[in-house]
Amino acid sequence: MSILNYRLGRGAMKFDQIGLEQAFGFAGFGRWEIEPATGSMVIDEQCRALFGANAEEAQSRDAVIARLYPEDRDRVASALANLQSVGDVFDETFRVILPNGRQRWIRGIGQLGLHSGQPRILGVSMDVTEEQELRAQRQLHLDEMNHRIKNLFALVSSMISSAGRESQSKEDLIANLRGRVSALDRAHSMMLRTDTSKPLPLRELIDNVLAPARSDQSIVAHGDDVMVPAQSITSFVLIIHEWVTNSAKYGALKHFEGEIEIAWTVIDGALELIWREKVPDYNDDAEKGFGSRLLQACALQLGAEKKRCFEDGFLTIRLKFPVGE
Repeated sequence: MSILNYRLGRGAMKFDQIGLEQAFGFAGFGRWEIEPATGSMVIDEQCRALFGANAEEAQSRDAVIARLYPEDRDRVASALANLQSVGDVFDETFRVILPNGRQRWIRGIGQLGLHSGQPRILGVSMDVTEEQELRAQRQLHLDEMNHRIKNLFALVSSMISSAGRESQSKEDLIANLRGRVSALDRAHSMMLRTDTSKPLPLRELIDNVLAPARSDQSIVAHGDDVMVPAQSITSFVLIIHEWVTNSAKYGALKHFEGEIEIAWTVIDGALELIWREKVPDYNDDAEKGFGSRLLQACALQLGAEKKRCFEDGFLTIRLKFPVGE
């Protein structure tokens, strides 16, 4: 309250009325005064502009409160009503609805005092919209990261359980887990380079997953410039990683003459990706075990349709899921 006392305390400031108005205007503060007994109110031009109030509304406490966001009105009205003794302080942050329908965050600070022996609440208000929006954005990012970490731990726990059941030795367990955890690490490293709520280019995601597996094989990737939504990145990367792993075990990446083509396009807000590889000796083991269940779970998270077929020495997998326009 030191700032308020500095500006409003009697005798603390020697400015004349014009100088005082200029000082508050430069600070972005609007001044107001309320008579608790009658609800009458006096506010300056700066305060009227903050609240988007017209001249008639500016004369009534209840009319000004009516401009507040519905969920904030009772709280602010109660806080004002609770000022019973001289020196009691009002300090509330709330939203107002402007005439154009937009929302503004305002912080109001006031104190109950006496003027000519009658109770008066003197106060100031200021625009804190930017501060509140930054706070909300930070909280959103924290909530999103918390959700992502919980999902990550659940996924890793599932990986460990399934790999433990299916592995014949400690070495098998390590091999089963290492690649998938590395894929998760790559996905999250890419997201953490920028805003975790922003999408990432599909081509960059595919290139990063393919990079460790590339050798002398022919790998061609082409398609539209597509951004994968942030909430879909982890599942998408895990799917591509499983395809790469299966290819290294059973398909094109197992052979020097192997060929892989990855093509994609977006139609009506849905990404359709086609993975096509030359597989000399098809092995249906790739469709069994934990990897298969992981693919199904990731496809479900994406809301994706997945089709797989083998014909004329080529394995073709189609994946289709929404990415927006």
